[in-house]
Amino acid sequence: MKQLLKKLAWYPPAEVKIPWPALCASVVSSSSDFKKHLCDYLQVKYCILGNSGRAVLYLLLESLKRKDSKRRNEVLIPGYTCYSVAASAAKAGLKISLYDIDPQTLSPDPDSLRHSASSRTLAIVHQHLFGIPTPIDGLKEIAQDTGAYLIEDAAQGLGGILNGRPFGTMGDFGFFSFGRGKSLPLGAGGALASKDQNVLSGLESEVGSRGYTQLITTAVTLVISWPGLYWIPEMLPLGLGETIFDPHFDVSSMPLLVQNLAEKSMAILEGLNTHRRHLAKTYREAFDTKYVIPIPKGSTPVYTRFPLMAGPGPVPKELKRLGVRRMYPKAIADEETIRPYLENQQVSTPGAAQIARNLITLPTHTGIIENKAKEIARKVEEKYIV
Repeated sequence: MKQLLKKLAWYPPAEVKIPWPALCASVVSSSSDFKKHLCDYLQVKYCILGNSGRAVLYLLLESLKRKDSKRRNEVLIPGYTCYSVAASAAKAGLKISLYDIDPQTLSPDPDSLRHSASSRTLAIVHQHLFGIPTPIDGLKEIAQDTGAYLIEDAAQGLGGILNGRPFGTMGDFGFFSFGRGKSLPLGAGGALASKDQNVLSGLESEVGSRGYTQLITTAVTLVISWPGLYWIPEMLPLGLGETIFDPHFDVSSMPLLVQNLAEKSMAILEGLNTHRRHLAKTYREAFDTKYVIPIPKGSTPVYTRFPLMAGPGPVPKELKRLGVRRMYPKAIADEETIRPYLENQQVSTPGAAQIARNLITLPTHTGIIENKAKEIARKVEEKYIV
């Protein structure tokens, strides 16, 4: 039986672990102080909560657009990023401009950034992809020069630190996601943080649904993500891990039960991130530095997944079983469904395209122990590098 389960084992690509006691306790709690808890954790004065990270980003962009006296109508985003960032801009009625990404560092290409920023730029989005610290000073300078707002995409980076500051607190605004596979994988929810109450005031709606559906979904995800069962959803056409561009997403408050779950789960965040960093160290030591993204000195990464510039080609089934995946299938400029929303139809982001072509991700979640990580590294090297 043990051999059969081992043969059937599939590992998810990212973290889904939430403590069962926290799930149960969130149902019986009648109120939540998660917003204050999160503000204290991030060392900011103001936060708002929403049903997703893309929802709070949309609310922010729509508000900035409405209040802007200069009639700026563009958002400048990374050429390789989650399609939800583009969807938020499109839903807010803004045109999407792109800056390229250096495939060796995942940092903004400074020349591309300066070329793309203009007097029409309402906001610039900066990201910490996979929770890896990305220097922000260059973007700050360009944002100040153009009068644009700087929005920090920390959707995958809760708990990360750069220059002594938490991710999401170094720009004018920072947003976070609590979806499946994120730093704190509640299965739903998002947050927007800032020191500017004037913009955040009035963005957050009253709590509507209790959130039983979201909690049940999170519980089911916990069960089926066990390696002995994860092969079942992987074999079904459920679209797990599928990246789609959908500017018609729902926008609502963060359900009360999800807020309860978040408050009761914050205690495990540092443990999750410590485990991720430990496995990332194992992976870093296994590969030549030319395949690995460097980390700025004095920073603390999160590593929701471990990115590796391994090369092109489909990920074989043997590696998929171990949680190895591609990330976003195309650069933003190359995604047909997004192109109608681009400010420049001829824009080219070769670095972003190279990332989409060559990047694979290795799992860092608590279902992977060190010996399993070494096995994954060895098999990835055999497939892509040797």
